[in-house]
Order: sequence, then structure tokens, then C-alpha cells
Amino acid sequence: MSTDAALAAVLDVDSPDRRAHIRSLIDSTEEGLDDKILTLITGQRPLVASVLCRILAERDPDRDPSYALDLFARSSGKPGMVDAWMRRQAYRSPLGLGYGIPRLRRASPIEHYRRDLSSWMVIRRFNAVLSLSDTADPAAVPLVVKALRDRKWWIRADAAIAIRRLARDGAVAPEAADSVADALVACLRSLRPKLVEHAAAALSIPIFRDRLAHERRSSRLKPRTAAIVDAALEGKVPPLHPIWEGDIESVDGE
Repeated sequence: MSTDAALAAVLDVDSPDRRAHIRSLIDSTEEGLDDKILTLITGQRPLVASVLCRILAERDPDRDPSYALDLFARSSGKPGMVDAWMRRQAYRSPLGLGYGIPRLRRASPIEHYRRDLSSWMVIRRFNAVLSLSDTADPAAVPLVVKALRDRKWWIRADAAIAIRRLARDGAVAPEAADSVADALVACLRSLRPKLVEHAAAALSIPIFRDRLAHERRSSRLKPRTAAIVDAALEGKVPPLHPIWEGDIESVDGE
């Protein structure tokens, strides 16, 4: 299928094959496609503009991020300080993932999320963990490890999910495996079944799997925790839900 036909399908939010066309545009090597997409973005409704922005971010993470950040500012309809405030929200809103903000390296996403990870506001820490999971950047890994020790158990659970996403995208280097595994193993001691489930799922990834098997053999896990760990070792883990319309379906490296 031509890129023009794929773009037409992406512009149609009701197209049943929209996700497949999104992926085909990301992988396309057609010359001039980026300029064609940039031209199309202007005037599109958010459901369409965000996907077009994300496609560009996936195609070239090192591109100038202004095109995506400006869409947030433009939505305020006012210049000056409001404009600057709206641009900052691109980092603090889950909508930023749809626009590809975490993937745009020149937007310095890691530094923005690093600051919010220490915020007293739980929602900011949550958004930071979610966004870090989408960066595909090894620099995000130690920050997510920090979040695995957050005082809120559900943020720790989201951090375990973030490790799975980062591993899926090749961002967890072998030299980081021990520190990540240590933090995940600590989460297995939680009394919160959901946290244990997500920690075990993360530990079942090939790079950590031996550590999970070791913990199962050598630790006195509570029966409920042991059952969750056994299920993870058998490959029975919760799915990674897509965080944007064209997200890759995860199989945790299988």
C-alpha cells in the first residue's frame, strides 16, 4: 500500500486498520514522507494530530521537537506566559505520550521527568514514571529503579510495568540488571498482590529470569506470592496495555 493510502487511513479515526497503517508509516523509507506528514498536521483535530506527531517522533527521535510542543501551546489560544505554561504541560500530561514527547531526545524528556519524580504530588510522580517508560532510553532505567521504592505501592507497580516497557525497547543494559532486579525483588515482599504480580512479571523477562527462579528456590515466599511467582515463571503475566494507538504489542522479549 502507498504511503498516501496509509496516511488517508490514519486521518480516518474510524479506520479498522488504522494501527497497521501507523506502523507502516513509521517503518516507511519513502523520501519526503516526513515533510508530507508535517504539512498534514496543521489544522487536524487532536486525535489525528497527536498520531501524526508520534509517527514523526518514532521515525526520528532526534528531530526538532518544536512541532509537537507548539501544538500544546497553540491549544491555549494565548501568547506569552500562558503559551510557555502550555508547552510545559506536554511533559506533565499523559497526552504527551500520544504526541511522542518522551521519544524526542532534543526535548530533554529525561530531565523533565527526573524533576517530577521527586514531586510531593503523587499524580506528577505517576505521570513521570509512565512517561519514562516510553522513552526507550537507558538513562530512564535508574530513575525507574528509584520509583520502584516510592512510598505509594501503586507507583511501584507502575514502575515495574515501566521496566517491562524499557526492556521491550532495548533500554535495559546488562550492567543495569542487578540494580533493577534488586529493586524488583524487594517488591515481591509487598502485601499488595497487584504489586507482586507486576514485579514478578518484570522479573520474568529473560534478562532477570534467573534471578526470579533463584528467589523462588531460596526464599520463603508467602504461599500467595509463591503462586504468583510460579505463574510468572510459566509465562502467565498481565499484558502490557498499549499507551498510544500505534504502540507495539509486547511479548516481553519472547
